[in-house]
Amino acid sequence: MKPSITDIPIERLAASVTALGLKKYAASQIITWLYKERVTSFEAMTNLSRDARRILSENYSIGGLLIEKVQRASDGTKKFLFVLCDGKKVESVLIPSPDKRLTLCISTQVGCAMGCAFCRTAKMGFERDLTQGEILGQVIEVQKIVKDERRETRDAKAVSSRILRSSSLIPCITNIVLMGMGEPLVNYDAVVNAIKVMLDERAFNFSKRRVTVSTSGLVSQADKFSRQLDVKLAISLNATTDDVRNKLMPVNRRFPIALIMKFCREYSKRSRHRVTFEYVMIKGLNDSTEDMNRLVKLLTGIRAKVNLIPFNPFTGCDFKGPQEITLKKWYKYLTEKGIQTNIRVSRGQDILAACGQLAS
Repeated sequence: MKPSITDIPIERLAASVTALGLKKYAASQIITWLYKERVTSFEAMTNLSRDARRILSENYSIGGLLIEKVQRASDGTKKFLFVLCDGKKVESVLIPSPDKRLTLCISTQVGCAMGCAFCRTAKMGFERDLTQGEILGQVIEVQKIVKDERRETRDAKAVSSRILRSSSLIPCITNIVLMGMGEPLVNYDAVVNAIKVMLDERAFNFSKRRVTVSTSGLVSQADKFSRQLDVKLAISLNATTDDVRNKLMPVNRRFPIALIMKFCREYSKRSRHRVTFEYVMIKGLNDSTEDMNRLVKLLTGIRAKVNLIPFNPFTGCDFKGPQEITLKKWYKYLTEKGIQTNIRVSRGQDILAACGQLAS
């Protein structure tokens, strides 16, 4: 099987094509065709010579993902089940917002080895890392669908009213979050290389403010990553004591809360981004008034944003989400303490697309 050209790191593509006898500038043309135009064959790269297209097709394939299933939730959230070249499967979620944001939550691994007790993906165990091309393939395939839906909506509105306002169209994907299946910072190189493509103006051209990487708290990798790429960082915290976090997240035995907070304070001093803390609230386990007070103390000295996430149930897990009054109490208290706080409305629960519910 020929290697996929989408697995080549963007900074090494020029060297790869010149090694085949192509001109160096062909790399930029290929990048645009692959990621902006989203072509599926080298023959479609019409500003390359016929010889160049033949040479590329003889040496590389254009790896693509097969969408096996698309589910639509009652709130408009869509979940995509992708089949990889070896038959393994991953899921991605497309989340629309009233403010016209369209966020794509993508996976970085088949399964996950972190073993978090509140996460359905953890029940799968770990199967393998995704390649750079497979991470990007989720964005490519969903972008195609969004583009087709925009075209259909535009044509329908043009026929019915003859007046077309861009604000009425389905938005393009505006945000990328690496919060799907897997721990992104374990699959470090592929994730870094994929994000470089997302940010490149010849490719997806996403703003650094629109890309977020979530980690379970791998401090050493997070430190290295944050110095290499200036995108947003989210920490999955979910507890205010090591005793509770050890039970919820085995990774805490390697990277306890104090170490995570030390890193976040240092990060706050050198980054323009706030640290986002994801806090999955579980009734009777981490949602007490004492937890609320401890969280405020933990965040002292950190430019932080807190996402309060009611636990999303799934078969095989006995946890329950917090009471509505508890959520509102936490929101009010944290906000009054000057901490930017959001209650993350669970999207796509009816198709198991909410936070912690993905599995293939």
